[in-house]
Amino acid sequence: MLTLGLLAVSVGLVPLAIPFALGRIWTLEIAFRRLAWVPVVALALQAVLWRQLTHALSYGFIIPLLLTCIVSLFFGIVGATLLATRPSADRRAQLLRSTMLASVPGVLLVAYIVTSFVRFFVAN
Repeated sequence: MLTLGLLAVSVGLVPLAIPFALGRIWTLEIAFRRLAWVPVVALALQAVLWRQLTHALSYGFIIPLLLTCIVSLFFGIVGATLLATRPSADRRAQLLRSTMLASVPGVLLVAYIVTSFVRFFVAN
């Protein structure tokens, strides 16, 4: 399982390394639009492999989920910043769609935290 995890990390770093290798061709906006799917796919893979993750990591299986959601929050911040700096209306729709896609796991984390606090305060 550890070998599979290291392989997944190395394969996952390849799409992240491409924008740095092609820095003169790509801008931050293009790199963001092309990498916006990474947090959603990571969350989907963790949902599909939840039984193996739970078996291999025990209580530590929550760590990859939290990291995915936190990275997704940062993707949302980067997307919102790019949206605020781009006045062009034609690329704005694509960038908005990419920002919303990248922010889905982070929104799920925030919704879970808010729900937990509300349930705690309503119960007490």
